[in-house]
Amino acid sequence: MPSLSDGDSSSSGDKSNTNDQRRDLTEVTQNESGELSTLMEQRAYNLRSRKDDSVTLQRRSEFARQREQQRTQRRIEREKAEEEKIREYMKKASKRMKEMIDRLPKRSEVDMENRTEIINTDTSGVMQMEKWRRYFEIPDFGNLETTLKGASWAVEDLALQVAPSVVGLQSITDGDKDHFFCSGAIVESSGECQKIVTVANLVKKCPDTDELAEGLTITVYLQNHETCKGHLLYHDFFYNICVIEIQYPVHLPKQGFSSNTEVASFDEGCSRDVVTLGRDKDTHALVVSTGKIIPKSSIFDCEELLVSTCKISKAEVGGPLMSFDGNFIGLNYYHHKETPFIPSFIVLKCLQQLKLFRKVVRPWHGLQVRTLFTEGPSAFDSVQTNLPRTPGVIIEKIQDQSSAKASGLNEGDIINRVNGTYFSNAAELGGILLDIGTLYLLEHQNSTQPDGSNMAISIKFGVRGHEGEKTIVVDKFASSGIRNRWPFPKPIIIQKYRNGKKVLEEWYAMES
Repeated sequence: MPSLSDGDSSSSGDKSNTNDQRRDLTEVTQNESGELSTLMEQRAYNLRSRKDDSVTLQRRSEFARQREQQRTQRRIEREKAEEEKIREYMKKASKRMKEMIDRLPKRSEVDMENRTEIINTDTSGVMQMEKWRRYFEIPDFGNLETTLKGASWAVEDLALQVAPSVVGLQSITDGDKDHFFCSGAIVESSGECQKIVTVANLVKKCPDTDELAEGLTITVYLQNHETCKGHLLYHDFFYNICVIEIQYPVHLPKQGFSSNTEVASFDEGCSRDVVTLGRDKDTHALVVSTGKIIPKSSIFDCEELLVSTCKISKAEVGGPLMSFDGNFIGLNYYHHKETPFIPSFIVLKCLQQLKLFRKVVRPWHGLQVRTLFTEGPSAFDSVQTNLPRTPGVIIEKIQDQSSAKASGLNEGDIINRVNGTYFSNAAELGGILLDIGTLYLLEHQNSTQPDGSNMAISIKFGVRGHEGEKTIVVDKFASSGIRNRWPFPKPIIIQKYRNGKKVLEEWYAMES
C-alpha cells in the first residue's frame, strides 16, 4: 500500500490557510459595508448626536421663550382686532336702530288710536304677572260657601229686606279714570237727602297716603239699577270711614248700625253667625256671604278690628255685616287672607263725632294693646294661654314718645278698666276712648283751641291684680299719621283702545 508523502501534507495546509484568509476578508468587507450604510443613513436623516451642554440648553430655552412671546403677541393682536370689529358693528347697529325708530309712526298718529295701557305698575310688576290676581275676585280662604242657601229661610228673608239699604259706590278722577269701587249702607234718610257710610278708600288719593284725591266724581248705584251723584260729606282716615250724601226724590230705606257691644264679646251664649252684604262692580247686583266671627286679632294694626270667616271681594268693602237677627253689627274691610270689620258701636261713635265736629277725635295714650282671647304669635302667648276668656287687654308695647312711659305701666300688664269703667276687649276700650274724646270736645267747643293743642286729659288705667290705678296724661289726639294703618292694594289696570275708544278694562292686584 503506498504511503502519503510530505508534499501532500503541505498542500492540504495551504488550502486551510487560504480558506481562513477568505473568511476574514469576507467579514471585514461586511463590517465596512455596515459602517458605510449606517454613515449614509445618518447623513440622509441628519441624525447627529446632541451635546446636552449648558450653552445648548440656554439657547434652546431662549428660542422657546421667543416663540411663546410671538404667539402671545399674535393672540393679543387678534383679540384687539375682534373687539374693534364688535365695536364697529355695535356702532353701526345702533345707528341703524335709531334710523328705524325715527322712521316709525309717532304715538299720536297710530298708538293713541289702537293701544294697550298698563296703569299703576312698573317694569318689575310686568315681569311678575304670574303673581297677579283679579282685583274683584273672591279670595280663597276658609271652607264656607259664598251663598245664603246654607242659612235658614229666615236669614235669607232678612238679607233681602235690608238689601235696599245696600248700595254700590264708584269714584272717578280726571273725568274718566276709575279710582275706586266699594259698597256702602244708607244710615240716614231725611226727605230727599240720604247719607251713606262706607270706607274712606273711596276718596283717598292712594292707599299709602292720607290725602284726598283731587277732582273726584262719585256715582252711587241703587238697588233698582238707578244711579245718582254723590258728594263727600265727612271722612276720617284713622278709622277709614267716610260719609257720602246723595239727593234722591224718593225716600230710601235706611238701616242703622247697632250700638250693642256684644259683637266683640265671645261669651258662649252669644251667636257668632253673620252675613255680609255688598254690590257687584259690574252688575251692581246684591252679593251676600255667610260665615262666623272668630276670636282672632286682625292682620291690620288696628286693635278695634274683629275678624269673620265670610269671603268677600274688594267690591264688597264698606258693605255692612249683619247678624242672623237682622242687625248691622259691623262695617266690612278687606284682606285676601281674612275679612276684618269695624264693630258697629265704633262706627256709630265715629258718625256721631263727624256730625258734631266734622272729625273723629280719640285720645292717644301711647299703648299698643291686644285682646286676650285673640290668637296668633305674641311675646305674651304664655299669658294668653293661662288666662282664657279673661276680660281686659294686654299691653304689648309702650310707645317711646308717649307719656305712658312715666305712668308706671309696663309691657305685659293686663288692663281691664279706664276711669273706673270696666271693659273686656280692645274694641270696647276704643269705644271708651272715643267717648272721652267726645266729652272733651263738648266741654271745650267754645275754647280758642278746640283742636286739642296744649290739651291735658288724665286717663286712669286699672291693672288686673293690682289695687289703685295708673294715670296717663294725654296731650294729643290720635291721628292717621301716627301709624300706617289699613293698607289696600293698588289696582293694576289694563286698558285696551280700538279706534280711540276704550273697549276693555281689567283690574288686577299683586297679592302674596
